[in-house]
Amino acid sequence: MATNDPTSFEYLLAWTVYVLSGIGCAFVWWKLTSGIRNRGWQDLCRGLVLVLIFTPWYTGEDIRIYAPAFLILLMDLLLEGAKSGFHGGVALLFSSFFMLLVLAIRLYFYRRPQQI
Repeated sequence: MATNDPTSFEYLLAWTVYVLSGIGCAFVWWKLTSGIRNRGWQDLCRGLVLVLIFTPWYTGEDIRIYAPAFLILLMDLLLEGAKSGFHGGVALLFSSFFMLLVLAIRLYFYRRPQQI
């Protein structure tokens, strides 16, 4: 099996371990943020961490190979400079926008007065 093959056992095992550990970290963060009294800040903190952990993006060479977007962003910034560091950043920006949109829609329906 080729190492860069997205169907290889090592690639799938790495993503399985990453997703399971991400779920564990998200659960711990969920418990840590349960002490925040303001519901809006609580949801925002939780959403930002979920976006950081679970947003994938393709690596530079092959669009079939994915990695966490924040790692792509960090590696691009460290190795190639600020000009090419926007690949993972764009994915995180769109995911953050989508998360904020979902939170705004949720807030709209949550605070809407109930009509009888």
